Amino acid sequence: MTESLTLCLDTSHGVAVALLRDGAEVAAARSDETRRHVETLTPLITDCLQRSGATPADVTEVAVGTGPAPFTGLRVGLVTARTFAAARRIPVYGVSSLEAIAADAAEVGAEVLVATDARRREVYWGRYRVTETGVETVAGPGVATAADVAAEHADLVTAERVVGKGVGLYPEALAPAARSDQPESGSRVVTTDQRTPAPAARVVDAATVGRLARARSAVGLEQPTQALYLRTPDIAPPSGRKRAS
Repeated sequence: MTESLTLCLDTSHGVAVALLRDGAEVAAARSDETRRHVETLTPLITDCLQRSGATPADVTEVAVGTGPAPFTGLRVGLVTARTFAAARRIPVYGVSSLEAIAADAAEVGAEVLVATDARRREVYWGRYRVTETGVETVAGPGVATAADVAAEHADLVTAERVVGKGVGLYPEALAPAARSDQPESGSRVVTTDQRTPAPAARVVDAATVGRLARARSAVGLEQPTQALYLRTPDIAPPSGRKRAS
């Protein structure tokens, strides 16, 4: 059987890259830089390929996080994934970034609420149940204030089963026990063995994006790569021509 090499990308918060060989992680790196996705992504891909002894031609499939996230950073990851796959005529799969966080945050059978930074004093959220084969959506995804999300999912908040960047940003709503394990953002680049995010501060693990994509591909599920924005763009087209006065 031909060996598979999965290139895994996520740019929903910073930049995360991983390589899976037959489903096992062989290299990974991430940057917490949130404004230089274009300059950061390609060097991280190159680094992972070199450390795993692989070349771009060895990659057999691409998995990419589809957000939700701000438009610019998310678009960089999706365009890179599609272009890489198209150039090599290999499949590309899209996986919700919220689902990837949920898959890492809870044991099989448990439910978890994921809340990430949506800016404008709001969070992207989704409620998920982890299963033996992946992640099931219970509610969402959506975008709302942390207070509204907490009120709607008070059972998980009370049980301290809320994860994601939103917990550190809005602890008064999402972490009433006043957790203090939110790391500060920066521009550092770290490899997987150096990265141990606390539960309340989880970010997307690119390798998890790849594993979810592989599991869904094995059972024939469609995995479109359309971006999950959940908001209309800030810039709207003009409604009509203005009359000259």
